[in-house]
Amino acid sequence: MQEEHSPQPQPRNWLVLAGGLGVAILLCLLGGTLAILAASPPALPTRVSPAVVEVPPINTPVLSAGQPTVPPLVAETPAAPQSGGRSAGDPYIIELGNTGYDVQHYTLRLALDPAQPTVEGTTIIEAVATFHGLAQLSLDFIGFEVASVTVNGAAADFARQGKKLIVNLPAWLPAGAPFTLAVAYQGQPAVEQSPYLGFVDHLGLHYPDGNSLFTIAEPDGARYWFPANDHPLDKATFRFELVVPAGLTAVANGQLLETRPGLMPDGRTGELFIWEHNHPMATYLAVVVVGRYQRLDSQSPGGVPLRHYVFPGLQTEFEEANAITGEAIDWMGDLFGPYPFEAFGLVTVQLPGASMETQTMVLLSDGMIGRRTIAHELAHMWFGDWVSLESWASMWRNEGFATYTQILWETRGDPEALELQMEGVRSAVEGNDENYPIGNPPPGQLFEFNIYYKGALFVHALRQEMGDEAFFRGLRLYLERYGGGTASDAEFQATMEEAAGIPLDTLFTEWLAQSQ
Repeated sequence: MQEEHSPQPQPRNWLVLAGGLGVAILLCLLGGTLAILAASPPALPTRVSPAVVEVPPINTPVLSAGQPTVPPLVAETPAAPQSGGRSAGDPYIIELGNTGYDVQHYTLRLALDPAQPTVEGTTIIEAVATFHGLAQLSLDFIGFEVASVTVNGAAADFARQGKKLIVNLPAWLPAGAPFTLAVAYQGQPAVEQSPYLGFVDHLGLHYPDGNSLFTIAEPDGARYWFPANDHPLDKATFRFELVVPAGLTAVANGQLLETRPGLMPDGRTGELFIWEHNHPMATYLAVVVVGRYQRLDSQSPGGVPLRHYVFPGLQTEFEEANAITGEAIDWMGDLFGPYPFEAFGLVTVQLPGASMETQTMVLLSDGMIGRRTIAHELAHMWFGDWVSLESWASMWRNEGFATYTQILWETRGDPEALELQMEGVRSAVEGNDENYPIGNPPPGQLFEFNIYYKGALFVHALRQEMGDEAFFRGLRLYLERYGGGTASDAEFQATMEEAAGIPLDTLFTEWLAQSQ
């Protein structure tokens, strides 16, 4: 993710950067993420079993009006029934995610109209039970009225408890059993600010002007627009079936498979857009955008398909900034390994002061159309999207690498310019009043200045310690080994030590565990 300006006080002792750019430009470097694989999508990684927050089963579910009562669960196995935990086990944001099942695929069927902030939809979740005797599970879901929940086609008891949707399964499931859960819902989205993101007023669905809408969800906002296991530990593939009023375009992750006539819930003529993304994706990276767009198609010199959706009035400005995209995606592929997804694109939205690395289709603020933003968000395809964080406490790995890669791109072929830029970054960080370990920042500072820039300084220090050959070999090994899944800071360190052939404990402790 990238915000337009740092919310922190102006740092002291700025140095002038290469090309005559003042340090104020540094404050426009913040950004977001994505990645490509050729051939068939990789197998979904086995989810690490984190600590489970166990909650007793619901004895008397609070049902929506008119929801039929389902008979009590009947044991089909001799095992005692188990409830899935209501946390993925990430101590940094403990309330996110759930255990007891592993999502394989989401299908989101949504009717959306920018002029009417009311959603009607169904989310279909294909999953596998990971507990034996699974009798109850939870989903992250906030707002809307839940009309029905079914499991393998049978009605299921459900209840809303805080920010969770609790589902009693009609029959117990053994470990390894596949099942399909469908949630039908409608109404207006809840609007409340995330405690982890200060520069966007709310996450989930945004209706900026009555003519367009978009979603933004990092880190905890997917649950504001569809029921999900809302933590990167459970990545899945996605299909989007989006009905919008005639004349509008619906955009999502992956590839557009089909467009055909459709009907809005009130009977108006509409259009159905079907998108599919067949690579594992964290829920916070899912995106839906609706508006009047011009589509621009091309490909990188290396053959990566590029498709962008641009507000008509911004086409000239966009094309000037976008001129780097094809070359940059191939250049990053040479450094880190081939682009990991089926295509890459940018979609302009009315999101003041922020852009977001939504996987394969980056949200580009109409006020931040620039080459730095594009390079930053493109780097996230590898760092954050292809390999995601096991814990949100490790945000430095997403934003530090995206910021550093952006600077590498700007100074490619000019080592002196790179060093000058990094000295400017160092001066800004040293003059900044933030004082916390970037490996475990305060939750309210998850997207603050030091996460981006001190994170970039650490990446540069790691490169200097390892040497170029070992450093880039280690990054390619890391992305190959954990691509399509998640990794911890410890796993990243171990991979880089393997490539370097030396211990890196002192360096990692100094940069990640100490405030400095």
